[in-house]
Amino acid sequence: MKSLKVMLAVFVIFSVSLPAVVTTSVADDTIKNGEIQTYSTLTRFTFPYRNGWQLALEEINSAGGIMGKQLEVISRDDAGKPGTAVTVAEELIRKDKVALLMGTFLSNVGLAVTVFA
Repeated sequence: MKSLKVMLAVFVIFSVSLPAVVTTSVADDTIKNGEIQTYSTLTRFTFPYRNGWQLALEEINSAGGIMGKQLEVISRDDAGKPGTAVTVAEELIRKDKVALLMGTFLSNVGLAVTVFA
């Protein structure tokens, strides 16, 4: 329960601070967040992780969202491959216009996305 509260707090902090930085990704009533994770390879870790952020998302949105805006998470699988993760990150930013990228449990994947972002 404590880790869920910490995850919720981190999610809220990122979601509140990023709209001021990336205004092009904020629709009239939604703040889009991109989530990249190794769901197809690390199922024992990533599925509980996904359940946690989905629960946090439901709680935030049912409480009125952030600054009156609902949060939306667009989730993608990177298959544990840095190249795939970079391609997905680019899609999320350019096509889906997300304000925030989160996820990338594997360090090699996270480093590749960091270089891109």
